[in-house]
Amino acid sequence: MPAGSVWGMKRILPALALFAASAAFVSAQITPFDLAGNAGIGLLAGNENHVVNGSFGSGGEVGAGISYDSNTMLLTINIGWGSGNGFADLTGAATAGHIHGITTSNAPASYLENAGVQIGLNALGGWSSSATNGGFSGTVSLNGTQATALMNGQLYINVHTATNSGGEIRGQLIAVPEPSTYALIFAAVALVGVIWQRRHRAAA
Repeated sequence: MPAGSVWGMKRILPALALFAASAAFVSAQITPFDLAGNAGIGLLAGNENHVVNGSFGSGGEVGAGISYDSNTMLLTINIGWGSGNGFADLTGAATAGHIHGITTSNAPASYLENAGVQIGLNALGGWSSSATNGGFSGTVSLNGTQATALMNGQLYINVHTATNSGGEIRGQLIAVPEPSTYALIFAAVALVGVIWQRRHRAAA
């Protein structure tokens, strides 16, 4: 291999490592989340572990969805329910909405488990109680215990109504892979390949 090519590779390899490290950092910082349960994806009556009376209500992520920033420990939530958001209507106005937390050693927590309230969403700005066009859009700050429970799949969102005071629709917060991480790494590899090829041709 020509000396110029060796010299070029010595400069390119650290750049590749830097790009890969940057991509990994981005992935570690922001984690997207889905809502899921026994009945499927979203905020669903069938995701509850008790009898739900008279409701086929449903909800799920809207807009930017749900994500967690591990640097700031902020959980961003954009959820909706009711026909106005493309889902099914609740039996009545939402009387409350909470993030419930399972912080036992059982990780990930079973969808059939209940846990106490960690954060009341209905007490925050961005809450709408409408049965037909309700939801929550906002950001909540997690403490260390809550953040650990979140990443272990031990937090869920539960929306309550007068008819179903124990909760009418529910969804477990489940972390999902971030495809953009791989896109960044592949882009970095491709860029380094182009640079190396140009340097190789110039040295030939």
